[in-house]
Formats: sequence, C-alpha cells, structure tokens
Amino acid sequence: MKFFVPATKNPEEAEKVHGILRKSMLKHRYETTDLRIYSITFDDNGFSLTETVGKPSETSGETIVAIFQSGDLYLICTNNRGVLRGMPMIAGEWAVTNVELFEAEA
Repeated sequence: MKFFVPATKNPEEAEKVHGILRKSMLKHRYETTDLRIYSITFDDNGFSLTETVGKPSETSGETIVAIFQSGDLYLICTNNRGVLRGMPMIAGEWAVTNVELFEAEA
C-alpha cells in the first residue's frame, strides 16, 4: 500500500500531517521511529485484532489515522485517541504478531 494519511488530499499533505502527528506523540513522552506502519495485528485478552490505517478500529470503531512505534510499544491513533485529544491506543510489542509497513518510496 502506498503511504497515505486519511482525509489528506495529496502525498505532500499526508507527509505534513504525519510529521505533525509524529511530533505530537512527544507530548505524551513517546519518541517514535521512522517506520511507516500500515497495519498491525496483535493479541488482546485472547482475541486477535488487526488495526489498519484508513479503516475503522476493531475496538473503537473510529478510523485509524496513523500507527507509530515507540520502543516496545505501538501507538494506534484515531481522532479521539491521540490525534485531536487523549492518548493513543497502545499495543505492546510482545503481543504483536504481524506488522505491515507502507511501501517504500521509489
């Protein structure tokens, strides 16, 4: 999948918004990696969940806007969880069974 951020109009705007979101994770004390994560699958209380950018969250129903890695945590952002307000949803690396990255730029 080519890199995008939901609700942006073009690749340049997606880059800008992604950068702003990444910097905003610092206010929660999360330093994030450069990875551009499209989707993660993880175990949560015995259930396998997949959260994918641009699709509704399996837990909250809100559209996933971005997914970041910070140390051994994955930060799953929706408008109400990490973008406009609140903390992102968190999945521990120990529970993650699959990570799918966006395609590398040519």
